[in-house]
Amino acid sequence: MKGLPSACFAIGLLSTRFCFSQNQGKPLYSNDHFAVYADSVVQDKFLAKALSDTGLYSNYQSLSKKERNTDSSYHTWILSKDISAFPQYRSAYPLADVLYNMSLQEMMNAVEADSTFRTGKEWAGVWTRDISYSIILSMAFLQPRVAKFSLLRKVDKNGKIIQDTGTGGAWPISTDRIIWAVAAWELYKVTGDMDWLRHAYTIIRKTIEADYQNIYDQETGLVKGESSFLDWREQTYPAWMQPADIFESECLGTNAVHFEANRVLSKMALLLNKKKDALHFQQHADRIKMAINRHLWIDGKNYYGQFLYGRLNKILSPRSEALGESLCILFDIADSNRRKQILASAPITPFGISCIYPQIPDIPPYHNNAVWPFVQAFWMWAGAKGSNEESVTQSICDIYRPSSMFLTNKENFVAENGDYSGTQINSSNMLWSLSGNLSIVYKLLFGMRFNENNLSFQPFVPRAFAGDRSLTNLKYRNAFLSIEMNGYGNVIRSFMLDGKKKN
Repeated sequence: MKGLPSACFAIGLLSTRFCFSQNQGKPLYSNDHFAVYADSVVQDKFLAKALSDTGLYSNYQSLSKKERNTDSSYHTWILSKDISAFPQYRSAYPLADVLYNMSLQEMMNAVEADSTFRTGKEWAGVWTRDISYSIILSMAFLQPRVAKFSLLRKVDKNGKIIQDTGTGGAWPISTDRIIWAVAAWELYKVTGDMDWLRHAYTIIRKTIEADYQNIYDQETGLVKGESSFLDWREQTYPAWMQPADIFESECLGTNAVHFEANRVLSKMALLLNKKKDALHFQQHADRIKMAINRHLWIDGKNYYGQFLYGRLNKILSPRSEALGESLCILFDIADSNRRKQILASAPITPFGISCIYPQIPDIPPYHNNAVWPFVQAFWMWAGAKGSNEESVTQSICDIYRPSSMFLTNKENFVAENGDYSGTQINSSNMLWSLSGNLSIVYKLLFGMRFNENNLSFQPFVPRAFAGDRSLTNLKYRNAFLSIEMNGYGNVIRSFMLDGKKKN
């Protein structure tokens, strides 16, 4: 596809053709707490409904008495920006279409005057982990220029990646800054920019070599430091643990990130004809993968534990950690058998997958007892990779419900009741939440995969979301693409390019 001035694709998924009218009036997904329909969400006495692809109504009121009837924004959302420069999405599902457009508008809101990403309505500035996960989800494709500037903003004067604040201040107690590498690689795959590849390689290498000296445990093969993005110690760690103890912990999500960063660095080295270096970084990746599977897998529970911890003899926490479980599936740390076991066994709350499970008693919701839509998006991707249709359908609806009811992409919400109120900190127009929402279209339904030299498609459309859909004005490198797709499933039955059938 590279170099084509324009192209038109038609993708037919392996299934019988499905007419939307057959499903009208039936929920796409429902449980005891809420139901999602083609044009609406119903939760107890609350209703959110698509008025059109540019308007959304909700009568949701916070379950918190002090916040009821105090925020007039929770009535109607109407598109107010020109989003025509971005890919245009159309489907047989009005709710999906309006949420896509709302997320595009919130993405535009998130771009600052200096062409960097704002983290959220209430969160100014660029945060390493927030922008990195957002870039991986969808911002590399939608906003490559802003993604690049944002990544460079998180590089210090010594040419190393900046660690976000966390327990004890920052690095080396918080050690997930290396997720920057995975985002940088995604940006290269979208753009094919060799100058960016060389620059990013130098930054990542310098950063990871400092990590080798300080946080890599030579005994276990794991990486030390706080769980990726779970950076508020009492929210996810036992109360007795001090910053030094958290530094010594060896966490699932952080290790998954370091595994992938080493693998990314190896791939970059190969492209730069540094074969010896490529082997070196791949060996580090292999060691981490082996250690994760040896030390963090819990037989009987059939998922990975959150972390190793302890002062004299480390033990494995029995808690599930949603982002880490997802990344282990997506990065191929878990083999096909463990992938299926995780998807079948990881605990899910009625409103989505909580950051950790079980919850910690008497700790208010934030990371504890909360669902984060961006984590739900990665869990959704993991479900697709594991061919778990039920999990994927639920994940889509667990993202659509809050964005519909709240008329914005909130940062998080309480796991036990689905309300945005009650969390310790929250924000509307949250970058990684809206990025996860948009990824439903790009990375899941159309299955867009950005590779080193091409764009490929691995669509996953649950039966509940079957039908016709299209993406137009889609820019990939030097090509402008229009894509039409129909059916459901995860196997492509036919693929046509400019009216000609392709194998």
